[in-house]
Amino acid sequence: MVRQAKAPVQTTVNARLRQQSPIRHFNLYGEGDAAAGPGWSAENWTNSYHFERIPVRSGRFNWEIEPHVHDAFLQLLLLTQGSAQVVVNGQVQQVQAPALVLIPAQNVHGFHFSSDTDGPVVTAAQAPLASALRLLMPAMQAVLARPAVIALQAQTPALDALTTLFAAVEQEWRVHHAGHAAAGQALLTALLVHVARLSPPGLVTEQVAGQATPTRSTAGVDRFKALVNDKFRTHLAVEAYASRLGMSAGQLTRLTQRVLGVSAQGVINARLMFEAERDLIYTFDSVQQIAANLGFADAAYFSRFFRKHNGRTPRAFRAEGLARMRPPAREPGQAGETGVGAGPIIRRDSDP
Repeated sequence: MVRQAKAPVQTTVNARLRQQSPIRHFNLYGEGDAAAGPGWSAENWTNSYHFERIPVRSGRFNWEIEPHVHDAFLQLLLLTQGSAQVVVNGQVQQVQAPALVLIPAQNVHGFHFSSDTDGPVVTAAQAPLASALRLLMPAMQAVLARPAVIALQAQTPALDALTTLFAAVEQEWRVHHAGHAAAGQALLTALLVHVARLSPPGLVTEQVAGQATPTRSTAGVDRFKALVNDKFRTHLAVEAYASRLGMSAGQLTRLTQRVLGVSAQGVINARLMFEAERDLIYTFDSVQQIAANLGFADAAYFSRFFRKHNGRTPRAFRAEGLARMRPPAREPGQAGETGVGAGPIIRRDSDP
């Protein structure tokens, strides 16, 4: 059961993180575990998305949303008033309205909102949107590859466009007219286009005709990534994954190199590292427990693997990560944002 926050509004996200037990998985925060089903799920949401205002849910939890995960859903938030500390995968961002936040599926995230915060929140099944992006503009899949925290400027065309799109999404979600699900998906795709436009130059570029990633290759990589997501704790060899996909290990590696720019083994290692880093930051499990949970024969082997790919030992990474997540002190009412490490994108809209 999710407990309601008892701390005062000024409590930092870091304080909540230190009280956090193993990461909770939700479809909508505070409405039961995602695994409890049937409830809200990517399979049975007739609209494939949900709309509400930030105070509707955050106000119930004293403006503290503890770190959690949506396995199949992304979230888009537009802060139109107030401020927030946003923590994503161990990185803390301080943001003042107006701001846009994108949290793709499977990213650990939490929020500490000021009590005057307002703005729309959309929670949407990610798979249909990813499929649409693959067909319409393959390069835009980069938008769903990482979280984004984007500071905006008031009274600009970019903010006006986002406000209009969120209002249209709300209208489609509430009225249930014919074709509302299709219209909602189209509007959400348009929102992601705006995220791409506000992202750092080079993250998303138009594909030159004839150079877009082939749909068959992309589908093959998606199948491989789904298998890795399901089996990474078993430490299957690349050959075993390739066999299940009906190809050779060489073919699989050439496929991932062409589409992702990394080897098949690199994809497997990256998934293990993602989970290891997440467990070190967000759980109280010992290094030995984390190693066992991830399928390593012993903690020493896990530590060597982790240091090879991260450059630090698990204990050093945990200590540095927890220290980094302490947000800098701010004067009351101070605006601005801080970026830490190579975490979520943060970019100020430069529209005049």
